Parts: sequence; structure tokens; C-alpha cells
Amino acid sequence: MQITKHTASNSQSSQPESRLGNVNKDELVRLVLQTLQDLDYHGPAMMLEKESGVTLESDNVTSFRQAILTGDWTAAEALLPTMALSKTEDLSQAIFLIREQRFLELLEDRKTLNALYSLRTELTPLGLNVDRIHELSSLILCSTAEDVKAQARWDGAGGKSRELLLVELQRYILPSSMIPKERMLTLIDQAFQWQRRGCLYHNVAESDYSLFEDHACDKDRFPKSTIRVLEGHADQVWHIAFSHNGKYLASVSKDKTCTIWDISTFEVIQVLSGQPDSSSYCEWSPDDKRLLICGCDHAMRLWDPMTGDLIQNFLEHEEQVTSCAWLPDGKHVLSAGCDKKICLWNLDGTLVNTWIVERVLDMKLSADGRRLVIASYENNISVYNFDYPNLSPKIKESGGITSLTLTKDSRFALVNIKELQEIHLWNLEDQTLKHKYAGHKQGEYVIRSTFGGPDDSFVLSGSEDNCVYVWSREHQELLEVLCGHTDTVNCVSWYSHTHTMFATGSDDGTIRMQVYISFFLNIYIYIYIYNSNYIIYLSRCY
Repeated sequence: MQITKHTASNSQSSQPESRLGNVNKDELVRLVLQTLQDLDYHGPAMMLEKESGVTLESDNVTSFRQAILTGDWTAAEALLPTMALSKTEDLSQAIFLIREQRFLELLEDRKTLNALYSLRTELTPLGLNVDRIHELSSLILCSTAEDVKAQARWDGAGGKSRELLLVELQRYILPSSMIPKERMLTLIDQAFQWQRRGCLYHNVAESDYSLFEDHACDKDRFPKSTIRVLEGHADQVWHIAFSHNGKYLASVSKDKTCTIWDISTFEVIQVLSGQPDSSSYCEWSPDDKRLLICGCDHAMRLWDPMTGDLIQNFLEHEEQVTSCAWLPDGKHVLSAGCDKKICLWNLDGTLVNTWIVERVLDMKLSADGRRLVIASYENNISVYNFDYPNLSPKIKESGGITSLTLTKDSRFALVNIKELQEIHLWNLEDQTLKHKYAGHKQGEYVIRSTFGGPDDSFVLSGSEDNCVYVWSREHQELLEVLCGHTDTVNCVSWYSHTHTMFATGSDDGTIRMQVYISFFLNIYIYIYIYNSNYIIYLSRCY
């Protein structure tokens, strides 16, 4: 579509386009017009249109948009050929979408015969999307409008369906003819994302961006100050995990105990003891009322972390149980071990199913429970999608894996590789090695890594040189080396509620709480005198 000019002459069409830097000035004006209208500033939009001589869109586009939003399907189809389409063959696809919306609205109005006539004489003859035609046909049997909406996953004429239809149709119409919805906000968000990717210490929420300055996080805001050393274990700390509600920290140790810490005071509130062997892994239930623990023996155990009661033993494995996981429903759990078994359980200890796989070193379940990722002692990463009957092709690693963790969206996996002294980031969608992180020391022990930051922008790992290493996930650059422990650092856990704290567990038997020291908001400083030394203790107020 050509930009409409309020001029008596057409001679301007041959003049060079006006530019503001690298931006077409007329396009910029149109975006400002769209944004003003989105903000309900219709008066200023009319004034700008009059002053600039540029209109937002042609009369045909305006009429087409109005026809879709008001459900005038005959007018919409008549106007569609006048739109500037991306491809000529896109016309039939766009018509299909319009007729599909009309069909659904007829069903919603309980005009079933009219809907059936539309399906047979308007949609089917287009010869497109046969599977979708079959789905639509099944909706004829729905007895109520609510049933139609539920089955079609569609919110009706009175919902957002017509606006969503416009967005779908936009794919077939040239953007210069009909500007995509909220285009200015899209461009601003793209600029924010570009700035974020360039920010080595990115550790703020999206709402903290400003339009008035380029985004750059202050490196001093990274949580690198030790505010408390938690002492309570009699031997090496092998795994730590914050509860989902952010109130507690669980730590499992070679001393055969699991300690529950109160994050508001950093005091011990419970010690889970009585296990016959050492524990190496724990995981909180979705509601934080239960805790799974597994380790060096052949059992997985379910505990009440507040009372210290052992609720259930899960006995099926014939070798060490190396990992465990909760399903999102909180009613089923998984266990995996060196006996090449993954077991699905009810909470009462009933075995539901068993899968034979490789010897499992670690496993993680996606937040939606659909994807299970397994790291094996055979140096493979396997992805099991519960929507499909079999495993995806294995990812073969180049050394021994010692830990596995997933990004929040479960699209990427992070693994420590012992022999290479590297951490690898894998894209699970296309099974490509995305990044490598190096600098830490690992050659003998199980070292665990994790992600940190609101959007997993940091990679953190323990190390055999008694330090914690922090990298920028995107840039692979080593940002921090944090010392303090006196023996190997085995594990790191990021506190996701404020993104200003993380915990580290070590062979020295301690857990160090690392924070960004701020004197604002919910942090208060108390000074205690202990053994004639001043100790600064920061307590979070919940």
C-alpha cells in the first residue's frame, strides 16, 4: 500500500523519501499514529495526521479491519482481494480463516444447520487443511455453545477471537499495508532484548527497563558477599535446594542427614536423620510440604521436612538411586538409578511403571511434566517426551557427565564434563552444542552447576579449587571467581525469589550464603558480638 498524502498533486510519489537518520520518516509517523491510537489519544493522532499529511492506513484497510471486528464476513471477503498480500496464493488461506471464524460463530449462536451448510459449501471446497476440516466437523455434535468453545479452544465472538483472527490474517498481508498490532511496542521490546543480551551482569526483571537510557546492570549488584556461613553438618555437603516458596533451604550430606534451614533467620529448623547411608540429592514437592531424598543406597525416601517424619520408602531399585523428581500434580514421583531403571510411583509407595534406560547419573523433568531429560554414565543425554512413545536421538558427550540442569523453559541443558573441565550448554530442540564454559577445576569429584538470574542469564558452578565460578550464559565470559570455602565446592543453588542471593555447599561441611548487600527495602543489618569479633548478619524480612 502506498502512503496516503493529503496533496492535490501526485508528483510527490516520484520524490525521494524523507528520512530521519536511517528511518523512513513517513513510516515513523505511521507508527506514532498507531501508538497514539493504542493509547486512546485520538485527538493528537488526528492533529498529527493533518500536520504531517500521512495517514495510518488506507480506507480499504480500515474497512477490512472494521468488517472483521464487527463480524461482517461478506464485506471482509470482498475487501480481502484489495489488500496487498504477501503472496497471491495466500488469498485462499486468508479466506479459510475468515470462513472458519464465521462457522464457529454460527455454532456458538446454535445455528447448526447454517454452520453445516457453511462447512460443506464454503470451507470444504477450498481444499485446504483437511485435518482442521475434520476437527471442525466434530464440533457439529456439540450440544451447547460452551461445549463448542471448550472443544475448539476458542473464546467466542464476545471474547478476543476476532482480534486474534486479525493477527492471524496479518501474516498474509504486507506490513506496509496493514501495520502489525502494537508495532512500536514490539520494536521497543526488541531493543530491550538486544540490550539485555549485551549486558554481562543482567539480573533485573523486565519491568526495570527504561526508555530514557540504555540498559546495563551494575556488576556490584551481583550477589558476591558472604553474609552467613551455615554450620551444622558433620561431613561433606553434596546437594542443596531452596524450597519453591523461598522460605527454606534443604542440604544433604555425607553425614547421612538432611538439614532444613529457615532462610529468614538462617537457623536449623529440622534435621532428617536415620538413613542407613549418605544422601546425595533432594527435591521439594510442588507445595513444599514434602521432600524426596536419595543417595548411596537402593531406596528413595519421602519425608515431612517440618516434623522430621519419614513418610514412605520406595523400594524397587537394585543399585544406587542417583536422582528423583516430582511430577507437577504433586501426586507422583520418579526415581532413577545405576540399575538402568526409571520408576514412576504413587506417594503411597505403589509402583506405577518402570522404564529400562541406561545407567542414570542425573535426570530433570520439565516444569510442565512433558519432557524428561536423562544424563547417563555412558556419557549420553537422552530426551523423553511423554507426548510421544519413544526417546529422541541421544546426544553423545565427549566426557563423563557429573550433573544436569535445565533452563526454565526446558529448551537447554547444562552439563558438567569432568575430563574436559568444561560445562556444556546444549540446545535440546536441535541437539546442538550452544556454548562452553571453562576455567573451573574438576577432575575427580561430582561437581554440580546451575543457572542464575531472572532469565537464566548466569551459569554458576562449584570447583575443586574451593571456589565458585560465574559466567555470562550468552557471552561465555567468566565474570566472577568467589572464594571462601576451604575444600571442594560441590553444588550451587540460586535463590529465584529475589535474584540477589545464592547458596553453595562444600566438602568443608559448610554452606555459604552469598548476597548482594543492599541497605534498602527488606534487608536490615544487625551487628552481633561473637567471640570478641564483630559479625555482620543480614536478615531478610518476610
